[in-house]
Amino acid sequence: MDVKQAPRPTRPPRPPPRLRVKTGCQTCLKRRKKCPENRPVCATCERLHLPCVYRESAPPAATDLVRVRAQAVSGVGANPPVLLPLTASLSIRPEGLRTERDWNVFHYCATKYMNVITSPESRAKFRDLSFVFVVGYDKPWVVHAALAPAALHASFSSLITKEDAVLYSQSAIRGLRQSLLPSGPATLRRDPCLATSLFLADFYSSPFNAGLTHFQAIAQILEAQFAASSRLDIKSLSILHLSLLDATLYHLSTRLILEKDIDAIWDAFPSATVRKYIEGHEREARDVHGQRPILPVLGRTPPALFVLIFQVTLLSRQLPAPGDEHHGHAFHYLIELDRIQDSYPIVRSDANTAWDAHGTAASHNTELAAKLYFLAARIFVAKVVNPKGTTSTSLQIQTLLVKGMALLELFDTTVSCGQFICWPLLILGCAACATTGSEAVQCGDELEVHRGQMRRLIRERLQQIWNVSYSGYVQRTLGALEKVWKLPSIIARTPTTGSQLRGVEVVYDGLQALLSKNGLGVAFPAGNSRDGDRRRFCPHSCF
Repeated sequence: MDVKQAPRPTRPPRPPPRLRVKTGCQTCLKRRKKCPENRPVCATCERLHLPCVYRESAPPAATDLVRVRAQAVSGVGANPPVLLPLTASLSIRPEGLRTERDWNVFHYCATKYMNVITSPESRAKFRDLSFVFVVGYDKPWVVHAALAPAALHASFSSLITKEDAVLYSQSAIRGLRQSLLPSGPATLRRDPCLATSLFLADFYSSPFNAGLTHFQAIAQILEAQFAASSRLDIKSLSILHLSLLDATLYHLSTRLILEKDIDAIWDAFPSATVRKYIEGHEREARDVHGQRPILPVLGRTPPALFVLIFQVTLLSRQLPAPGDEHHGHAFHYLIELDRIQDSYPIVRSDANTAWDAHGTAASHNTELAAKLYFLAARIFVAKVVNPKGTTSTSLQIQTLLVKGMALLELFDTTVSCGQFICWPLLILGCAACATTGSEAVQCGDELEVHRGQMRRLIRERLQQIWNVSYSGYVQRTLGALEKVWKLPSIIARTPTTGSQLRGVEVVYDGLQALLSKNGLGVAFPAGNSRDGDRRRFCPHSCF
């Protein structure tokens, strides 16, 4: 009997792979791969170096939230220094903003603190914290690094406790250290580490500039990152990298004079990258018919001037140097000063400074800062070029001091970012130092009166700047000047031993402090005790 064999049951077709298409990135969707959903770049796309795009990208949503809130606050009027409560949907909250306190500090950072650390005339994009979301949306330690200095600034107004600022800094440091461990991801991106170091450097700038360690690390990373590039296209650089280049050049050049050990800073200075950065700005200025951009930190002050400040500071530590070598460098610096003055007319202070009625305090300050920097650089270079012949009583120095006082009287210290002029005030303060103990107690001739007025004005301006910025750099600048103004023996032009016994008063040169091999104000010996007592009790002191 022929029995027909029953057909074998067929297996149903395999269903398509289950993909998390609602929240995964579009690249993984097209490749039909499961997306790990790391934001802003998922781990798969980062490992394979693929473009990662989300259908509804969370970082832009958070950026829009910040922009809307910032516009709402600016529409009301002046931003009061208060922490306003914020609410946001959990679906768009970054990892670092999970509590109400986090959002309050973030709002303060976006609307108040970023104005303090950026040039008041720079473009608004440099004060927009969206770049923090771009590089650290899923890395809470990056966001906490931005919150740490903002919380510290708010603590001086009793809006938050300093302990909260310390907690944010500790979270940022832990995250940064873990990301740098050998066991970390092999495809670690530089940007989160750079952004974290940028904000931590500002947090640790008080009372001693421990933040320079972070800027040295940033400088070395930038130098390695752009080593293969023959030039930098300014328009293609991100907001983060423009801010990093500006801040690194500013901090390393202006803080060097206060440091005792400068070898590490010297080695870390990104000379090649800074040269490309300056050349890039020069090309951009030529493309727009000479209109120079307002930089995020340097404002209108030429970047080339900060390179010159760095180089002159290095040479000041090497004095006395062999004659031919010293004069060669000095001649180069004098030529560079003339070139900067010809290329950047804004630094000239010969003509009377005047602005129209439409000018704002911010625009006035950025122009005044450029003039003050150039004027102070002239004083510094003059002292380094001729250490023995140039003193605070030289006609050239007295002329520059008169111009500096006129510019400083116009500077509005109620505008944010006033701490930017601390370096010029440091140089001008040394030039305004009393030349004898008698002058420190009671000013005599017109020049002595003018130096005394300049010292009082500098102290007053630094105190006003501190009340806005709460910057440790301001405290450090005033502290260094106070030591110089006490007339330590290190700035004496005549021997301090035996002269007073013969009735000869000791003569001092405040500019000599600029040549200190241990850093300006660092470990300066105490001034003459008798002069100190007289200054303390005399009601008509010029000190």
